[in-house]
Amino acid sequence: TSPMTKIDRYRPIFVMGEVGAAGQYSYVPGLTVQKAIAIAGGFSPRANQESVDITRDINGKVMTGRVVTSDPLLPGDTVYVRERLF
Repeated sequence: TSPMTKIDRYRPIFVMGEVGAAGQYSYVPGLTVQKAIAIAGGFSPRANQESVDITRDINGKVMTGRVVTSDPLLPGDTVYVRERLF
């Protein structure tokens, strides 16, 4: 199989909330929360840069938790950047 075929098997990630361009993005091995936010246009002016959540399907259970931006992502993850409250 070609390397491109292998990459196509990864489920995309989603970057939502207070980022420049929320949406669906291709997963690549080694992707971190910080890199995903950068790919999505960086933090918006209203973003709470200290409050980033990931939603991940773990064995059929959808779990959401707060993460740090250096954390690695897995295929299918959804990154959500919250809005500042002030």
